Amino acid sequence: MRIITNKSTLLESINIVQKAVPSKTTLPILEGILFQAKNGKLTLVSTDLEMGIETTSNVDVIEQGSTVVSSKIIGEIVRKLPDSDVEIETKDNFVYIKSENSEFKVLCLSKEEFPELPNVSREKGLNLTNSMLKEMIKQTIVAVSNDEIRPILTGVLLEIAGDQVTMVALDGFRMAVKVTSALNDENFKAVIPGKTLIEIGKILDDSEESVSIFLSKNQVLFQMKDTTVISRLLEGEFINYKQLLPTEYKTKIVLKTEHLLDACERAALFARESNNSIKFEVYDDIMNIKSNSDNGDVHEEVKISKNGEDIEIAFNPKYLIDALRVIGRDEITIEFTTSVSPSIIKPAKDSGFLYLILPVRRR
Repeated sequence: MRIITNKSTLLESINIVQKAVPSKTTLPILEGILFQAKNGKLTLVSTDLEMGIETTSNVDVIEQGSTVVSSKIIGEIVRKLPDSDVEIETKDNFVYIKSENSEFKVLCLSKEEFPELPNVSREKGLNLTNSMLKEMIKQTIVAVSNDEIRPILTGVLLEIAGDQVTMVALDGFRMAVKVTSALNDENFKAVIPGKTLIEIGKILDDSEESVSIFLSKNQVLFQMKDTTVISRLLEGEFINYKQLLPTEYKTKIVLKTEHLLDACERAALFARESNNSIKFEVYDDIMNIKSNSDNGDVHEEVKISKNGEDIEIAFNPKYLIDALRVIGRDEITIEFTTSVSPSIIKPAKDSGFLYLILPVRRR
C-alpha cells in the first residue's frame, strides 16, 4: 500500500474512528486501525466488537493495499506532523509515514486478525437530518442510566411509528422524551446503547444533510456522508414510558430558562448537605429557590407566571440543570401535581421535547 494525503484529512479520519477503539481490551488487534487504500479512497476501520466505525476520504492511491496500525501510535504521530502532505507506505511488516523532513517506521499489526464489521440489512430504515438527530441525542442522552444492573436503561429507545420518530431515555430519577417527524411509513423500535449515541453525537454536525438509520434484529447502522457507524442493540423490553407520564397537573408555571438555570446552579452550591436537594416554593408570581448547609444557605427569587395552586417541592439540582442546559428554548413551562409526584419540564412553545423529573424528600 502506498498513498499520499494531507495531514488535516488524515487526522480527521483518525479522530473519527478512534471513537470505537477500546481503551482496555484483552485482544491487542482491537487497539489498531485498519487502513484500506483502493480506487482513490482511503478507508479507516475500527471496532470494539460492540460498535464499529468506518470512514472514507479521497487520497492519491499509488499502490492499493491494506494494513493495521496501532491507533495510539498513528494518532500521536499524525498530530505532531507539519501541516503538509503525508505519504504512507507499507513494506514487509512495517508502515512508513513521511511528511516534509520527518519519517517514521512503525510495526504493523496482523490484518488477518482484524474482525470484519457486521453486515446490516438496509431494508428497514429512515432518514433524519444531521441537526435533528444531533438535537435528539443531546436532549435525551442526559437521562441515560450508568447502572449496569439494569442494562436496558443504559440505552435510548428509538421508536418509529409512521412519520413520528421518538427517542426516550430514563434512569429511574428522570426521563427525557424527544419527538420529531420524518418521511417514513414503517413501524419499528430498538434500544441503542447510550455510549454509541454519545460518539455519534460527536461526529454529527449542524447541517441539514441526511443521516440514514437502518435496523436489523441485533444491529443498527448510521450512515453519515463518508462515515458509517454500526452498533449492537441492547436486548430486552424497554419500560412502557407512556405510563409514567402524568395525565394532569395542579400547578403550571412559565419562566425564563436562563433565569432558572442560573438560580439552580447557584443554589446547588449548598445542596450537598441538604439531601442533595434544592427547594422550590411557588407562590403567586414568584418562585423561591432555597438550599442550605452547615456553612450557610442560599435564597433565590425567580419571576414566574402561575396557573393553579401554590406548591413546595424539592429536586436534585443536577437533574434540573441537565435538562435546562439542553432544552434549547428561551422559555419553559413546569407542571406540578403534588410535592411527591413527578413534574414535567418542557419548552413553552412546543418543540416535541419533555423532561420528567422525580422530586426528593427534604430532611
